[in-house]
Amino acid sequence: MKALAGLLVAAALSAAAFPAAAQTPIRIVVPTTAGGPLDIVARILAGVLARNMKETVIVDNRPGAGAMIGSDIVAKAPPDGRTLLLASGFVVTNAVLMKQAPDPVRDFKPVIELTRSGQVMAVRKGLPIRTPADIARVAAQQPGGLNCAAGPGEAGLACDQLRHALGGHIVSVPYPGVAPAMNALVAGQVDIMIAPFDAVLAQQDRVVPIATTAASPHMAPFDKLPLLKDTFPGIVVAGFLGVMAPPGTPDETIRMLNREMNAALRDAQMNEFMLARGSNMAYDSPPERLAQHLAERLEYYRKVVEALGLKPQ
Repeated sequence: MKALAGLLVAAALSAAAFPAAAQTPIRIVVPTTAGGPLDIVARILAGVLARNMKETVIVDNRPGAGAMIGSDIVAKAPPDGRTLLLASGFVVTNAVLMKQAPDPVRDFKPVIELTRSGQVMAVRKGLPIRTPADIARVAAQQPGGLNCAAGPGEAGLACDQLRHALGGHIVSVPYPGVAPAMNALVAGQVDIMIAPFDAVLAQQDRVVPIATTAASPHMAPFDKLPLLKDTFPGIVVAGFLGVMAPPGTPDETIRMLNREMNAALRDAQMNEFMLARGSNMAYDSPPERLAQHLAERLEYYRKVVEALGLKPQ
């Protein structure tokens, strides 16, 4: 945590080191609450970009409506490369669950895929669950079932998949971001949650990690956890982080931003931070890599939503 604090201070100093340029600052929109994993990544990235590009780079938190508010701001922003979205799985799940949500393929232009990483399922302390196989038994015994903290994106939809797999006994409790959801889990207000590696790592003495939600084992200290999909086939939450621009952004602007962000991934400060949060870095990633991943995840979640019988709202 001391190392993280140092990195955040360095990022803030870097972002503030350059006077405002004649043009508007580069704005990284984070559609979740301040203090969560997505927000922290944005601030580290902003600091490195500001230092490298000699530009003012700011982070703009716009939570709400399951991350749709911030996403919509970027989708409708001028296509000049000055307003960017730090995106994760919510851009895909929102598109299949909300009629008014921007389409991740049609309504954005991909800049770069930054990382991919599996997430971790954790339960509140005091709950007699230590493996995924325990979930069905405890959920059936608990009056009203288990409360599942549903943050924006793939982790929230996984609560619905779990409810479907158990024939009920799971209640999704929506939260606007990972930070408030994790606070609720620590406080015992919810029973179960799927969260990013670093969010669980920071609270591993106050919650109980029970499974990895990726398709393959995670890194230490969660590398010995069982895979959730081995108990609940089809539930795979493989998180990713990417940067997206408004549609119509010129190709040369996208290429410039892609070069700068690839350089940022190799920056020692950024690299150390991202590896510490359990991320697999997408080095030398062209925009097409993110475009392909978005298309694949969109198709996957359309099938999930159809199987669950969910209707876009």
